[in-house]
Amino acid sequence: MKSSILLCLFFLALGAAARDAAPKPPENKPALAATAPMRAAQITQIDSKSRDELGAFFRNLRAAGIDTVIVRMFQNPGDGFFKLCAPAAATGYYFKTSSAPVVCDLAGVIADEAHKSGLKFYAWMNSRYADYGIEDRRDLHSRAFDFAAGKYLPARGLCIFHPEVAWRLQSLYSDLAQYPIDGVLIQDDLMLKHNEDFNPVAVLQYQKETGKRAAPALFYQDVKVRDNKVQVGSYTEDFWAWSRWKAAKLTALAERLRAVVRSRIPAARVGFNFYYETGLKPDKALAWFSQDVKMASARDCDFYSLMLYHRQMKSELDFSNSELDSAVRLASGNFIDATTPGKEPLVKLMTKDFKTSESIPETELERIIDQIPGRGRAGVAFFQVSAGMEKELAELIKHWGKTDESKNNVRAPAHSPVGGSRLGLQTQTR
Repeated sequence: MKSSILLCLFFLALGAAARDAAPKPPENKPALAATAPMRAAQITQIDSKSRDELGAFFRNLRAAGIDTVIVRMFQNPGDGFFKLCAPAAATGYYFKTSSAPVVCDLAGVIADEAHKSGLKFYAWMNSRYADYGIEDRRDLHSRAFDFAAGKYLPARGLCIFHPEVAWRLQSLYSDLAQYPIDGVLIQDDLMLKHNEDFNPVAVLQYQKETGKRAAPALFYQDVKVRDNKVQVGSYTEDFWAWSRWKAAKLTALAERLRAVVRSRIPAARVGFNFYYETGLKPDKALAWFSQDVKMASARDCDFYSLMLYHRQMKSELDFSNSELDSAVRLASGNFIDATTPGKEPLVKLMTKDFKTSESIPETELERIIDQIPGRGRAGVAFFQVSAGMEKELAELIKHWGKTDESKNNVRAPAHSPVGGSRLGLQTQTR
């Protein structure tokens, strides 16, 4: 008991130190309210070498019709460093915090240049993969069941059920919110795969709250492992109950992080990413990622982002062009319709091929946009965006706005072609 009290006092003191570490937002900064669906540029890399270059880039985006920039605020191994400063750490964040390594303090600069250019600035943040500086704390990581080995192994992501992890994430978001941001997009690491989380802390909490056990023998049937690929023949009712519980806990975490941000910036808008399966195959999304957009949109977040990356879909599901068009209509239509009125659905389109890094032709993207029903009710974000793409973005935004209401009111097809499994895939930085 004494050690628990001391630990709580330590966390409170550390939180107070974190609050003192970062600069305060301007007291007289007016709130930037969302009056129309977003037209956003998601930026993974800032190559500007000066504030003047950054300001010019942002002004060009604004002239193209962009109203929001979503900028990566975390640094993973292998990510390119922002060129506005010399990195002080190999991984970490681009804002001051005492809860993780600081690569460089740039959040204030980005916010200032965005606002001067007439843009809103949304911080792109991670969650379960925020283990910078504590990578060796395997007790804080989730546990995944290894089907081939028949045992539990530490997974990449943190265990959201661990009190220390929850405190760490809330501290990070609190430190971020001391900058004049307009919103936060939570990374697609806010998910749990079908064989996570068997961390003893999570298993105990599940049993206490539901009276049920979390065990592989109760969840998976007809499992085959071949060439390091797992194929589950079917899932049991116990598995679906467990997946729904995990989905609810992930959404609850997003709500807590939103509350932390809004306690400092009441007008800030917070949302998170969903995989394309949430619209295309909702049962697969719930199984594979513990994601349910209907459940999430009924809770207290502001927008919900569908990663509608068409070339990824085509490659992973082995679709023809016509099958892809049908899948895009189904996924986007279902996602937009599933979003609770008053909450914004945000459709994210890929502008560069993930495998080759080549720019995707404007005509190809326009064809994809044409398949999205009800887009007049949705925001759009282009990923990835860099300097030199402004002309193309302007044309794509115009095309997005050419909605045909007769088509927007037509429901997507009742079903789409069946694609392959994503059980073995790793999430990407998007």
